[in-house]
Amino acid sequence: MRACAKLAIVTLLACAALPHPLSAAATRCLIFSGTADAIQRQKAIADSQASLTEAIAKWKVDNKVTDPVTIKPDKPAPHPYWRSTVSSSLFYAPDVVTDTSYTLCWRGVVSPVVCTTGAKVCW
Repeated sequence: MRACAKLAIVTLLACAALPHPLSAAATRCLIFSGTADAIQRQKAIADSQASLTEAIAKWKVDNKVTDPVTIKPDKPAPHPYWRSTVSSSLFYAPDVVTDTSYTLCWRGVVSPVVCTTGAKVCW
């Protein structure tokens, strides 16, 4: 009986010492966003998406991230320039969702259109 207990303990310790998959445990993610304004909606969308891309690239350089990253769309909170919040009646529909970003736009105070684009970056 004593030999079985020892064997069980040794087996438990050996299993605990086996390497575990690091991909799920080591995955870290951050949320990024970029905001831009323009006279036309398409320009504001393009500029906010470019702002997001620049922010991610800068972060990768600043943090010396050279491994591939996964970028997925993440619905951002609006970042208005002149107001504290954006009422639901000011939003333009539909939101623009791509494989890597989520963009929402609204009527601005000074500019006709303001857009914020968001993404979740994991590495």
